[in-house]
Amino acid sequence: MNAPTRILDTMTELHRFLFCSAHGSHGEWLSEALRGAGVVLQEAGRPAQLQQRIGDLDPQLVLLDFSGASDGRPDSPDDGGIAQAVDLTRMLKRVAPKLPLVAVGTMARADGMKAAIRAGVHDFIDMASNHEEALEVVRRVLDHASAPDAAPMRHGRFIALIGARVGVGCSTLSAHLTQLAQEMRAGPRTAKQTKGNEAAAPGHVALLDLGLPAGDGLLYLNTQGHFHFAEAVQNLRRLDETLVHTAMTRTTSGLTVVPLPQDLGEMRAVAAADALSLTDRLRAFFDLIVADLGGFSNPAFVASLARAADEVWLVADQSVGAIVSLANLLHDLDEKGVERGHMHLVLNCYDPRYGMAAEQIAKRFDVPLLATLPDRPLAMLSATNQGKLILDTGRSDPYVRALQPLAERLMVSQAAAARAAQGWLGRFMGKH
Repeated sequence: MNAPTRILDTMTELHRFLFCSAHGSHGEWLSEALRGAGVVLQEAGRPAQLQQRIGDLDPQLVLLDFSGASDGRPDSPDDGGIAQAVDLTRMLKRVAPKLPLVAVGTMARADGMKAAIRAGVHDFIDMASNHEEALEVVRRVLDHASAPDAAPMRHGRFIALIGARVGVGCSTLSAHLTQLAQEMRAGPRTAKQTKGNEAAAPGHVALLDLGLPAGDGLLYLNTQGHFHFAEAVQNLRRLDETLVHTAMTRTTSGLTVVPLPQDLGEMRAVAAADALSLTDRLRAFFDLIVADLGGFSNPAFVASLARAADEVWLVADQSVGAIVSLANLLHDLDEKGVERGHMHLVLNCYDPRYGMAAEQIAKRFDVPLLATLPDRPLAMLSATNQGKLILDTGRSDPYVRALQPLAERLMVSQAAAARAAQGWLGRFMGKH
């Protein structure tokens, strides 16, 4: 539909939003959602026609329909709508590079969401959410567009958890630790948070679920990951807050999870340098990043991340196999230049009755003992079979109590690092 010119004369005090879509119901939904911020003008046409209309209307923001099918249903096959939206996005980025672009669709339609992100939109409105969330997206984009460019100030801590061998509980520890740290950082879960990633708020903590067997972290957190580590590396050049908060998987508490790809062969194309660049970039968006490297089969890859980490936690248990594997792991890390100074030992499934004491193991390998976590197989299995963490089924469980100081250590260390970085930046800016 074309907005009459006379209407534009009454809009001088309002934002004008151009919505590129043939779906009338979608336009009505947006108009209702955004009426507190401006007026939605809907257009349906080819790129050349819309280019002219943009010149006439001079919108402050353009919304593009990535819902796909003509009926707007996420389960319907795409009839070319997503491809058309991609073409429009590319045209607008070429002719009006400073014009903010927001995709409109549903996160239930993964092909539309991914296409929007790869096309380079600035943010994404999920029509399955409420009007307040859509309005918040638009206001955030407009505020960012009007603000001067600035580099991200945050530089989060990076912790690498390396299992001595498969089966010592490294992935279990990583999932519980990051979930607890996220809850401590963001506060308790609220009644508004429901099942599904679409309800999660942007998180402060990220888990790189790189342990083997692949996907155990996602399994323990009862979620599914669509945007994986290899894909994040491929999109490194355009990794920004929009990509982080719309493409990456989040739990209901806001914990971000980046898993391995289902086809592990895709990781062959990921160089260690690219992985380091990704973790360094993610530090700009998260206060804490934990990499689960339990059982990862590429020693050079593991060592490269360990060298870049602020701390390395070696996870083992009291079994003979784990002790021998720990010796081999330390030998490999030493040969690859990983300093012992930031290594710590975590003994999982620990019970003094099993044999060698924790202090003896730490002294034998000359690695400081960070913690012992009790053996809780029945409680763990019961929680996992319910699709939950033991955090959800028993807050007073001995495992959770033993985990609490570790999460507190990470958050306190992160806060201290942030204060130190802020002080350095202040001194630097004061001299320039």
